[in-house]
Amino acid sequence: MNRAAKEARKHPEKNAPPELHIDFQDTPEKFQSMAGEILPPLIELLRRLCGLEEEMHSRSVRLRKSRPGGLYSTEAHPDMDALWQEYRDRYHALLDPHCTEKFLAARRDCCQSMGDPADFSGLNQEGTVTFTMKSPSKAIVIVPGGVLGMDTRFELRPDGGGWKIDKAAFRHSNDPKWHTVYYM
Repeated sequence: MNRAAKEARKHPEKNAPPELHIDFQDTPEKFQSMAGEILPPLIELLRRLCGLEEEMHSRSVRLRKSRPGGLYSTEAHPDMDALWQEYRDRYHALLDPHCTEKFLAARRDCCQSMGDPADFSGLNQEGTVTFTMKSPSKAIVIVPGGVLGMDTRFELRPDGGGWKIDKAAFRHSNDPKWHTVYYM
């Protein structure tokens, strides 16, 4: 067992996810309790997607370093295509069960980057999630963008006994306009 694993066992509170506060923006009191049903599965999903991207980024860097010429070589590593395919397959396996057919039909692709910081890394630090619900058929959740300052807005609808992502959009902190996400 490595040092990090031993430390995690001794101090499990250090491994607890950071606290996320909820801003009930324009949400009548009768719908505020729905946040307890809708938010935990969405936040868990986004944290898992973030962890997957971080893992793939780390593996990508190792592959790029092993190329002739090293990290900054323009030559592609022969295993990079397989890594991208694995990333897409695992990403789809995590995300697709949580999306409506409408969202999946409009999606053009997923996994456009293996970034550092990863998408949804803002959920791995203390912050505020905005929850808006005005009717029983739709909820809007805005998750913080972290260091990149790019917030993501999810529109969720009840579907098959649970709440699923029906639309997604992003905006940078200095841009008031939301832009539809087609690559998720």
